[in-house]
Amino acid sequence: MNLLLSSTAWRGAWRQLRGEPGPAALVVLGLALGLALALLAAAMVRDKLWADAGLPEIDRMLTFEWRVRGPGGITTEWFPDVPATPLAAGLREAGAPLGPMTRALNVPLPARATDAAGTQRHARLWTLLADPDIRELFALKALSGDLAAAMASPEGIALTEAGAMKLFGTTQVIGRQLTAAVAMYGEAEPRKVDVTLTVLALIPTPNPHAALEAYDALTGFNAPAAKAFVEQESSWALGAGHLYARLQPGARAEDMGALAQQLLDRQPIPPGLPADFLKGGGKFAYLRAMPMRDRPLQGAGSPLRLLQMGALGAAAASVLAMAVINFINLWSVRTLRRQREIGLRKSLGAGAAALAAQFFVEAWVVALLAGALGLLLAWWATPVVASLMAHEFNAAVLAPAGLALVLGLSVVVAASSALPLALIAQRVQPAASLAGRSHSEGAAGRWLRRGLTLLQFGAAALFTAMTAVVLWQNHHAGALQRGFAVQDRLAFDLPWEIQPAQLRTLLARIKSWPEVEAAAASSDVPGRDFASYYSEFKGVSGQPVNLRTSLEFTPGWLQVYGVRVLAGRLSPDHAAEADAVVLDRSAAQALGFSPPESAVGRTLGTNSQYYGGKPATVAAVIADIRLEDTRSAHVPNVLRPRSEMRGGVISLHSRDPAATRAKLAALLREVLPEESPQVLSVADQQARRIAEDVRLGRLVAVVGALALFMSALGIYALAAHTLRRREREIVLRKLHGAGHGAVARLLAREFGLVVGLACVIALPLAGWLAEAYLGQFVERADMGPFGLGPLAIAAAALVAVTVLAVLRHLFAAFALRPAQALQG
Repeated sequence: MNLLLSSTAWRGAWRQLRGEPGPAALVVLGLALGLALALLAAAMVRDKLWADAGLPEIDRMLTFEWRVRGPGGITTEWFPDVPATPLAAGLREAGAPLGPMTRALNVPLPARATDAAGTQRHARLWTLLADPDIRELFALKALSGDLAAAMASPEGIALTEAGAMKLFGTTQVIGRQLTAAVAMYGEAEPRKVDVTLTVLALIPTPNPHAALEAYDALTGFNAPAAKAFVEQESSWALGAGHLYARLQPGARAEDMGALAQQLLDRQPIPPGLPADFLKGGGKFAYLRAMPMRDRPLQGAGSPLRLLQMGALGAAAASVLAMAVINFINLWSVRTLRRQREIGLRKSLGAGAAALAAQFFVEAWVVALLAGALGLLLAWWATPVVASLMAHEFNAAVLAPAGLALVLGLSVVVAASSALPLALIAQRVQPAASLAGRSHSEGAAGRWLRRGLTLLQFGAAALFTAMTAVVLWQNHHAGALQRGFAVQDRLAFDLPWEIQPAQLRTLLARIKSWPEVEAAAASSDVPGRDFASYYSEFKGVSGQPVNLRTSLEFTPGWLQVYGVRVLAGRLSPDHAAEADAVVLDRSAAQALGFSPPESAVGRTLGTNSQYYGGKPATVAAVIADIRLEDTRSAHVPNVLRPRSEMRGGVISLHSRDPAATRAKLAALLREVLPEESPQVLSVADQQARRIAEDVRLGRLVAVVGALALFMSALGIYALAAHTLRRREREIVLRKLHGAGHGAVARLLAREFGLVVGLACVIALPLAGWLAEAYLGQFVERADMGPFGLGPLAIAAAALVAVTVLAVLRHLFAAFALRPAQALQG
């Protein structure tokens, strides 16, 4: 302990660090990258897994989740949105042992207000509709104003600090008024109504990773528009909102889940549910109660969360471990050069503990410098990582917990690095070292260093192969032939409350631009697959056939996407197709029409949930289109032509997309100031469906690059040590006539063994992981014979990195002077 606190030891450690600034800089940089990634990973894990840890009495809190049946009788994953309103009422009526309970429905609210300068401001506020018990369950308190009054009043609303800044530009908002555009339901068509609300409370901005997620405003269900909206969303067959409750003492979540399922089982099967959905038997939907403490690891979305957090944690641990291995490899070479110094220390009475303490201090100086640089790197990289991973950090990365983590990791790094160095020093014989006879670290030490480098290369091969797999599959998903064109196509979402007249005007202005070939509205961007709907139709045989009905479109949509019409035609305004449908080729075949084109003019039977069960006439047959993502099996499509629509998406084909995008930005600011829709290419819109895969690809790509960099440092250190250890052998070979080729082959055997073994060990594991990842896709990329393409890329990358890292030492071997080496 005295040596650890000795200023002499710390000054000596600093001198050792300055003695060879090049290797020291490489080690510090490598460790800093590893520590920075570990800090960022820890911050993300904390945000994802412990966002609700501070809720009062969280051990008795629960939420409800459900999953439903789909095409072919599949059962979906669990979702947090449940039939919140009927379920809450049913649990209360059944006398469930629950205390406070609240529904939570997050809806967009277009709003406008006048700021202090008299300027009218527009914003789309995500507004949480909830019951009064939400204040007790989630410990919500007002920063100013009266939150209870805001939730109880039909004309009241509470704004978060972020929501207040978004709409008013200030947090001094108590008593201020805003005008919200709400849709009134209960009529034949929802109508847009302006409602004036008063801000009665200001609350903190919520943690976006918590159960309630992000919202800008909070209000109750007492406003007429809110009551009408909830009434419309009160079906047992519709997942609408979250439901949270606190168990009474002694009650169990499992019993609440069973009771919720009993209540659901009493409901009739939803009208119009395709029989195909119930294939194999079972229920049409399943409910469960999930304890809030278990929600992050076991609740809805947890498989993806665990995959992300596991990948991130493995990446951080791998990069940091490889940095430590580089530290050991480079510093062990330096330790062998210090044999005389070590021998002198041992001859003066330094024991094993003193040597270990000295090496620990030296290693800790390096680790502390790396920690300081790692903190700066993490701080600098926070916005980059937030954008790359689409993650909003809730707490500062450089918070006290982050500093403590880096300090603790620096101790671990120092201890794990100092131990093998101290073992090398322990082998030094004082008499021999002072007499000038050097000793190596021994065969065991050499194999340990080779093993560590092998581990580095294996990790690099694994991450490089997985990078190739994920990026290859993502590219395949983006380039998949879907039966429609996406190049030079733009699309943007419309607010759900937009009226048909507004949409017609907007389309007319867009079509008037000279570079626009065609423009139309539809229910979704084709291939984005944000919503999937299905219905049964009866064709030639009269037997029901389950088909996808997700897409409706206005005139010009087929032209926008260049969809090929095989038979039939549509009227210019779709007025003649009021009860008509368009089939793709597969749908016509599934309905028994042969050839498929013969379906034109035929009448199809429908179920009661498809436009009231009216028979539908086939107006046209088009070539097959694929609307699903690469994970889902293709289901034939029934498209519905519409003369006009409310909401949805506008798509357009432009000869000059950049110019059109600029015009659209100005037009949308004028026409939809509250919304600010994001105009994207159709390819980018489709990529939103695979956003998680894209983020995973970015993560493994970054880690793969870091792993290759660390491996380059490791092989560089191994090459330096090998050259030092075998320089006399190389010189003797040269004296006996060996040329540069023989020297190169000597070093190639040394490093080729490491690269070869790394590939043999890591690439089969990479192949297994790749198969596990690709197994979830219906549409898989062709990655070469037997899927060996990514493995070949990884092997080639390792060889290239090895060659580049060894070149300097190879040239040094060529330049060795016999006299100096033999004297050495």
